[in-house]
Amino acid sequence: MAFTAENIGASCVVDDLALSPDGTRLVYRVGAAHRSRDYHTSSLWYTSDVTAANSAGQLTSGLYDDRSPSWHPDVGENRLYFLSDRHKKGGPKQIYTYALDSPGEPHLISDNFLDKKRAVTRFQISPDGRYIAFCSAEELDQEQECKLAGKDDAQVWGENLANACLRLYTISTRGIRTLVKNDKHVTSFTWSPDSKELLYICCDGPEPEFQFGNHFIYTALILPPHSKPVTKHLIRLEYAPASSVIWPSQYHREFFDLYKYVPKNHNDAMAVYRHSLEEISPTVSEDQRFYLGKTEDPFLLIDLRSDSGEFAVGVAAGMDTRVDILNRDGKICALFETSKREAVDSFDVRKVENEYVMAGVCSSGPDKEAPNVWVGKSSGKQSLVLTTKISSHFAWTTASRFGPVERFEWTGEDGISLDGLAWFPRDVDPLNIEKPLPTILHIHGGPYDRETPNLYPSQLSWQPVLAEQGFLVLSPNYRGGSGRGHAFARIAPPPPASTTAWSDVNTMVDEAVKRGLADKDKLAIGGWSFGGYLAAWGVSQTKNKFQCGVMGAGLSDWSSRATHSDIPDAGNEIGGAAPWINTTLNQMGDPIRCVEDIETAMLVVHGECDNRVPVGQGIGFHRGLRRMSKYPDRHSLVIYPREGHTFVEQKHVEDLIRRVIAHYVAWLH
Repeated sequence: MAFTAENIGASCVVDDLALSPDGTRLVYRVGAAHRSRDYHTSSLWYTSDVTAANSAGQLTSGLYDDRSPSWHPDVGENRLYFLSDRHKKGGPKQIYTYALDSPGEPHLISDNFLDKKRAVTRFQISPDGRYIAFCSAEELDQEQECKLAGKDDAQVWGENLANACLRLYTISTRGIRTLVKNDKHVTSFTWSPDSKELLYICCDGPEPEFQFGNHFIYTALILPPHSKPVTKHLIRLEYAPASSVIWPSQYHREFFDLYKYVPKNHNDAMAVYRHSLEEISPTVSEDQRFYLGKTEDPFLLIDLRSDSGEFAVGVAAGMDTRVDILNRDGKICALFETSKREAVDSFDVRKVENEYVMAGVCSSGPDKEAPNVWVGKSSGKQSLVLTTKISSHFAWTTASRFGPVERFEWTGEDGISLDGLAWFPRDVDPLNIEKPLPTILHIHGGPYDRETPNLYPSQLSWQPVLAEQGFLVLSPNYRGGSGRGHAFARIAPPPPASTTAWSDVNTMVDEAVKRGLADKDKLAIGGWSFGGYLAAWGVSQTKNKFQCGVMGAGLSDWSSRATHSDIPDAGNEIGGAAPWINTTLNQMGDPIRCVEDIETAMLVVHGECDNRVPVGQGIGFHRGLRRMSKYPDRHSLVIYPREGHTFVEQKHVEDLIRRVIAHYVAWLH
């Protein structure tokens, strides 16, 4: 078998793709998916010729955490900038530079960064190549350092926040100016095409809770260099945009971002919005909506820095992914679309003269193709095809022993058409099943996410792991998720999300039983985060339909989640309401209130330091099962020290995968 606990624990992540300005070269990151030490490590990989197959090679050592590469816009420079902790392993990341045509190692862009204890969180090079804008918090003063050293560190909510400031580094002089420093936290920014202004977004603080509060968009005029920047307030947002803003046209003072299809909704599909830089808007309105959101979901904007103001939009279209090219007048072309058997998990696009170049991390569960970097070119008059495979990562997946991966379509209880994926065991013909198979319903999290036919080994990708163990694994796309626009993504209370989402995933199992694929006496259910919640909700409603289940980092009580989570407002629309708003709705979808007489054997797993779905959610559900279920001794609880909502330690990931496999095997085989 290929998809073992050891292989997944030691697997890598391939992302941060960055094509050079002339589209001929590519750099990307390969990082350890889970750390075996006290710090993360990742390396930069590089090819000098994107048309040459298998040409990518390791550029940096992998001893440090090198990430977020970006090219200097002057092609002749052949210079990279990136974030790294090379000065102190595991320490705060700062900006490094590397001249690819010169000997020597990467180095800090300025010695001023050497002793900084605050990390650079993001940076962007100006289009003219003269400046680097970046964000970092203020360093602690001596009094604050003394208090921390003496453990005089009482935490007062809203005080002493490490708000990120917006700063400017001049490449020629190595001087640094602070452009924006106030009681707000700068979350993101982008350059104007003429490199004279920065558009930035700020909110009340750096904590995740503030993502769901007011955000404000400003412009900052950076010239002249020795005076205070001139700022102008443009618009107030009710929460953070889903993607970095872009300012693509040098001829029109307007910017684009991703925001909810209906701006006031917290859970909804995304849409592309266009905003004027000449008008001050009190808030986002639907008349600023520019592209998509009704039936398909945009998820990424890439400024092509072209004279015509073009930009690329990543689109979730059902289980497929498309890349559209737009300008201020609308859609120019659909540049790229995945086949029904593949997925793209990360990509970059450049336009060079009249040709588009795209690099993407592609994989395919149906074709057993591991994630690797592919490149293609097109004029835009015909669809771009990723023809050149330049990397060879995840070689161990060639020994995979799972069977066919098929798209699965069915009809929900209310007549809606639904889809998902069915992962079959080896040597099984989906069209000629000899006898129904032991089946696991594996539910994605989010809920605003989707299943695609990718083959990306990770802590949460249990489908190939379990299919190799001889199980049929069903992965549904359910309402509340992405890929089908506003009506599909929007779950408005009442009732809570459990009603609609559970109906959708439950009917997938019923349809598989009806078709003779799934053994009704050997069913299991599991998932992570919102998927873990739906697993808990499912067993609380069916009592004995599933022989066993896994609740991974799932919530069981919407009220206590709102009081303890680091994003208390995020789930209120989904769960019903916050306890301070409504005391009835927030109990309608709580699995913990329905544990009586459950027969399903549950494995509850949780990270001890999970701030998103606090560990008490898993502990509470397990306590309820131990006291009120029909067979209290069937259930187990495993808590992983130091882990958050997703795990980072390799040994913990390996242990998790082994326990999940053992639990399903014990109850279904």
